[in-house]
Amino acid sequence: MIRKLLNGDIDRVADIWLKTNLKAHYFISNQYWKSNYELVKEMMLQSEVYVFEVDKMIQGFVGLNDEYIEGIFISDEM
Repeated sequence: MIRKLLNGDIDRVADIWLKTNLKAHYFISNQYWKSNYELVKEMMLQSEVYVFEVDKMIQGFVGLNDEYIEGIFISDEM
């Protein structure tokens, strides 16, 4: 199911964001991503974000800016 991000989703979504960035951007210091973690959580709550759930577990999300996709993130489990 795809639905709009809820406040209670933010920890799972932010964890997917962090793990994905650490893996995909191995050439950037891990500390960079970790130091921006809390800021990104705040920004996501103020943005247009949709989550993808399987069996009530968020497995991915997409961030939008009008009609532009800012990013798509999928959990390692998927």
